[in-house]
Amino acid sequence: MMTSSILKKIVLFLLADLIIVSSVSSQWSTNPSLNLMVCDTTGEQALSKIASTSDGGCYISWFDTRSGNYEVYLQRLDQNGFKMWGNNGLLISSNPQMTWLVDYDLIADHNDNAILVFSDIRNAGNLNVFAYKINPNGDFLWGANGVELSASTEFQPTAKVTETKDGNFVFTWIVSTTPSQVALQKLSSDGLKLWGASPILIQNATFGYSDPDVVPSDSDAVIVVYTLVTGNFPAQVVKLRAQKFNSNGQPMRGSNGVLVQDLGSISSWQFPNVRSDHENGALIAWYDDRDFNNLSSSFVQRVSSSGTLYFPLNGSECSIAPNRHHFYPDMAFDLSNEITYVFWVEMDVNQNQHGVYGQKFSMDGTRLWNDNGQVFKELSAPLTLSIFSLNAQMGSDRAYAIYLVGDGSQLNTKVEGFACDQDANFLWPGSFVTLSDPTQEKLQMVSTTDVYHNCKVSWGDKRLDSQGIYAQDINPDGQLGNPVVPVELMSFSAKIQNGKTVLEWSTATELNNQGFEIQRKLDNSDWTIRGFKNGSITSTEIKNYTFTDDIREITAKSISYRLKQVDINGSFNYSDEVNVANIVPAKFELEQNYPNPFNPVTRIKYSIPQDVRHEKQDVRLIIYDVLGRSVMTLVNEQKEAGVYEVEFNASSLASGIYYYRFTAGYFVDVKKMVLLK
Repeated sequence: MMTSSILKKIVLFLLADLIIVSSVSSQWSTNPSLNLMVCDTTGEQALSKIASTSDGGCYISWFDTRSGNYEVYLQRLDQNGFKMWGNNGLLISSNPQMTWLVDYDLIADHNDNAILVFSDIRNAGNLNVFAYKINPNGDFLWGANGVELSASTEFQPTAKVTETKDGNFVFTWIVSTTPSQVALQKLSSDGLKLWGASPILIQNATFGYSDPDVVPSDSDAVIVVYTLVTGNFPAQVVKLRAQKFNSNGQPMRGSNGVLVQDLGSISSWQFPNVRSDHENGALIAWYDDRDFNNLSSSFVQRVSSSGTLYFPLNGSECSIAPNRHHFYPDMAFDLSNEITYVFWVEMDVNQNQHGVYGQKFSMDGTRLWNDNGQVFKELSAPLTLSIFSLNAQMGSDRAYAIYLVGDGSQLNTKVEGFACDQDANFLWPGSFVTLSDPTQEKLQMVSTTDVYHNCKVSWGDKRLDSQGIYAQDINPDGQLGNPVVPVELMSFSAKIQNGKTVLEWSTATELNNQGFEIQRKLDNSDWTIRGFKNGSITSTEIKNYTFTDDIREITAKSISYRLKQVDINGSFNYSDEVNVANIVPAKFELEQNYPNPFNPVTRIKYSIPQDVRHEKQDVRLIIYDVLGRSVMTLVNEQKEAGVYEVEFNASSLASGIYYYRFTAGYFVDVKKMVLLK
């Protein structure tokens, strides 16, 4: 099978996948000084979350004090950045909230519904957890007030959610008892509690459990990652565990789960970063001071569905550079080659100098970019630069690192990022790209990568007042705005069968794709049009196409094909060529007509081999009746070597037996056929 790629000219970039790239006008800003205002109205808008949808769009949620109370709002953006639910978003919950916020979560499910989970004090001042499901039209699928996950009087912050492979939802959060506990609940797609009226608790009389996160595993199971805590702040001993729960909520890895970090040296105020590896396992990144030298280092671990550690116990260290802090790691996983990328904030001993470093790990946790990590942004001069909210994302063949940059006063004034390949080469113009540069403070940035590998970020921003929510899209080539949405060609092949070329191709995604014009070239001649296949307009599902081209009367030795992909607006681009060899017959041959008997049309196929003495042969194909009278001459001309087929229409003849006589050079053959009317 031969493959090719189709690339648009408007925004051009190269991915490991074969792609046709299309660009459309959008609401996403191309100017880092403007950005997309998600919401910046009266009061404070804070703590945004972002989740990609299958059409290249996204959801963005936030807390909002326009009414005087922290209410929950949600906005849906299409792939071009246009708001779907009014200028200031959709009100999700106006229930009373504390005067300060705890963390919460947002995902988009496989049907592009938004799943929100957060805590509020609607129940007599108790901080309880509630889940909402909002469809793309803004309908509340789990009721106007969502589903209450727990009615406990305990303080319950920091809820997380994931969708299982079976389309259910598992939630986890902290229950602030003494010692603390981790709670779990599963909801069906309809919002029914599947693990009982009260949540499942991970609890122990001696240990506290905290800081949970959850990712899907095989079938309806999940992997929950959490910390195991003993002692009192600030002298706590913090370890890290991963537990798998089956579809019934039963733990499958013993009472304490898989030991991820068993040294107890994780700082008590950090939440480890947890991500799915998309192979039913979990990736976990954290930093700790296991040497007790007041220097923290970053570590990463990967846990399989079966509970196996891919990396060494207690994790693979990202850098062993001495006299440095390696803080706040985040990771991106390349499933195509099972490579893990980790980026972190590098600091000097006194934490006055900041930089961005990275490491690439093999499947077994071996460092591949040297033991001290790869320098992407070297340490700044003291007190002139600071790095916060570092986010890592994976594109098709590149890793993204996006972060907030602060000035000497520690005020975050810029959103910046870069992309690198597997050899740590910068891929964006000028190495670093500024996504937002108004000098007002920026806070709490989050990110996502959509199905087209565009990276989207949102953050809190004080450019107008106390804080609003802003967002920015950046393409795989490092350009802002004008999101790249490809017609992604997965394969394109050609083969000869029975005197015909069969072309087959498939696309992974399409946007505004009117279709494909099939073009052919014989030897060194010009391209000619052979047909057209309608496209799927816009699709994120795999689409398969087939086209058959008759070459039975072609004698060219080389036959080439290409696709001209045409947008609805008339713009187009070409694929690379695929070539087939036109096989020259080894001998003269006259085949039996088909069909036979026939009424009134049949086809007769014959072959002419290559003759070094004669470039062409005199060819005759004549039809005779049973009395030997010539009734029709089908061929009477010189022909080059090749395979030919001719149609015989006997509509003017009577039923009966006929003969066809083929002569080519010294070769003669006669066959019988029957016309039945």
